[in-house]
Amino acid sequence: MLLGLIASLSDLGLFYCSSNAIHEANLIKFNPMLTFLATCISGGITTVIAMLFYWIRAYAGRHPNYVKVLLATGIALAIFAIHIVFESAITHKTELVSVASNQASRQLVSITIGLGMICLFMLLFIFTLFFEKHGKQLFEFSFFKKGQNSESQPQITLDSLTKLPNRKAFQDHLESASKRSTRAGSTFALAYIDLDHFKPVNDQFGHHVGDIVLKTVAERLNAAIRGCDFIARIGGDEFVAILEEIKTNEDISPIVQRILKSVKESFHVNNLNIEISCSVGVAIYPKDGDLEKLMVCADAAMYKAKENGKNQSKFYDSDIESASEQMLELQRDLCLALERNEFILKYQPKIDCKTQAPLGAEALIRWNHPIKGEILPKSFLPAAERFGLINEINDWIVDETCRMISHAKEQSGINLNVSINLSSHQFRNPNLVKDILKTIKFYDLDSENLTFEIKETSAIRNQEQFKLLLGKFNEAGIKVVLDDFGLHPISLAYLQDLNVNEIKLDKSFVSDINQDKSSRSLIDALIKLAHALDLHVVAEGVETEAQRDALVELGCDYMQGYLFSEPVQEVKLFALYKHLQSNQLQINFETSEQISTSEYKAIPA
Repeated sequence: MLLGLIASLSDLGLFYCSSNAIHEANLIKFNPMLTFLATCISGGITTVIAMLFYWIRAYAGRHPNYVKVLLATGIALAIFAIHIVFESAITHKTELVSVASNQASRQLVSITIGLGMICLFMLLFIFTLFFEKHGKQLFEFSFFKKGQNSESQPQITLDSLTKLPNRKAFQDHLESASKRSTRAGSTFALAYIDLDHFKPVNDQFGHHVGDIVLKTVAERLNAAIRGCDFIARIGGDEFVAILEEIKTNEDISPIVQRILKSVKESFHVNNLNIEISCSVGVAIYPKDGDLEKLMVCADAAMYKAKENGKNQSKFYDSDIESASEQMLELQRDLCLALERNEFILKYQPKIDCKTQAPLGAEALIRWNHPIKGEILPKSFLPAAERFGLINEINDWIVDETCRMISHAKEQSGINLNVSINLSSHQFRNPNLVKDILKTIKFYDLDSENLTFEIKETSAIRNQEQFKLLLGKFNEAGIKVVLDDFGLHPISLAYLQDLNVNEIKLDKSFVSDINQDKSSRSLIDALIKLAHALDLHVVAEGVETEAQRDALVELGCDYMQGYLFSEPVQEVKLFALYKHLQSNQLQINFETSEQISTSEYKAIPA
């Protein structure tokens, strides 16, 4: 304001001196009203220009050169307008004699031109702000395009179910919030919201009930935040909120508590009383990182809140930062592992209990890390699922397995059936079976060469998706095994309705089969139940002859475990397979537990 006052008085002095240089001082006359108006306009415009210069220095938009040209043009026109208004405020006595009758109209025209120029400057400034947000799209005027986009635009920026902004709109708003934060030197918070216990709602009551719950959650979250905040849905049961105009954590906590409380309230849907909650992770910009890291930080804090018991919030801190950095490092390493082909497959044979003949094998992925050595899947597959890399890894497993089966046929004359573990994340891929069939056809294999294992927990939690997937597998002639059977409660009616081919007993049952009578009785009951439903039974984790004999006595169909072989690579599998085939009718398990050391050394790695 002080700068504007000094500039306006300077402008007045400038015009007086310039007029005095042309005319004598006693011939100059000021109009008090117009002089005051011109001084105020000059001060206001100069103040705005000074603010714009400060703003343009911190400008981080996409089109800095365009914005600078527009503002320079507007400032020039505004200065021209100031000159016109000042010109109308200063008259000369010679003019009073010669054009006294036209003085009123002259002043009116000058003021009109001056104010018009000022309005034009303000329009240019507003145009600049819109240009910063929309860029060159601001110039796309087409009635036809407008008609076409009027219906599609909400689909681009809004979630179709909840009508909240979607992931794309969230990214745009996040970038704008960071620019505002940079210019103003302020901070904002990113709250990552994930619903607790939501999957059972879909599984038990159906997706139509789950959709109603999500809509209600969206309404409650929208009501829990402030007018200056922003909420969006970025995934199935995942939401994010951008909380602006905050200074300390104390400004954030009341908002987060309202979010937690709003979701915790019961949901009444179709005479059902549904109880869920949410976990919230909070990261602060720019303290916790740039935009890319900010999302990872909030996500890590949310997972920490879930680990601590759910239905609570967690701010990103140094402890989480350490774990988050490890996860980021793991993410980078996984991406490099895919690029450098660091994954390998090992295979564990599956044996027929009656004939002792090898029937196939199970493909088990390993990560051959260049520094850490061989890493088991339990150490990296959860991270791959979290970072969206699991589908790419599973596609590689299918392709590599099919290549190995084709190679076994061509080089060794072995017709293998290999089972592959299927991630629950792959249920969401509607083209999963089509993609698998394409790979099978590419390697000239039969559908009988592949079997897919799906964990019992995935089948229970995703019943509708699981049944739909089973139908597609059966149509394609591909067998499906229900893995880890017996660890979780499952109804007989549901099991009877499942169109699977085999069930796989968890190794925890097998390990106690000779020590615990209840374990033996339970395995006996499970085998009889499976046979009554025309299902084959596979026992995994067989490590001793006593376990093998007990399973044969109980009528188990197939076995696999370290008694027959540890997981081995492709070449060793072929040799082991031939070794077992040659002794399939009368096999001496004491000598066939593994290939001899000399045989293994003769096989190239």
